[in-house]
Amino acid sequence: MKLRNRTVYYAIIVIVGALLFVLSEIVGEIDSFWGGLGLASFIFATLRLLQILRWKTNKNYAEKRNITIHDERNIYISKEARSKAFNYSVIIEAIIIIIFTALNMTDYTMVLSCLFVGQLLIYYVLYFILRKLA
Repeated sequence: MKLRNRTVYYAIIVIVGALLFVLSEIVGEIDSFWGGLGLASFIFATLRLLQILRWKTNKNYAEKRNITIHDERNIYISKEARSKAFNYSVIIEAIIIIIFTALNMTDYTMVLSCLFVGQLLIYYVLYFILRKLA
């Protein structure tokens, strides 16, 4: 994504986050969950906008970031971390499903089971698609 597109994207997130926070915490129109989500989104997007500003104004920082982003070792490490995170999340979800089932918490078990199956389904579909493309 180009820096200009990212800037617009994060600016929209800042506005939506601020709006959610104001509607929840100041006006009191919506649930406090949305206020917390709005505040977190606002802070995250603001930090990313500051990073983009630094990227645009500091040539040394921009060069270092571009090398880091396009370095094959970093790309490999990123993909490996993503893969391990998926593997561990599936294992943890399976353990929690077993615990919820033993505690007779059927609603939580159902939601987590749907998430578990959805993740595995997406994995297998993407695996076969990527295998065909390779």
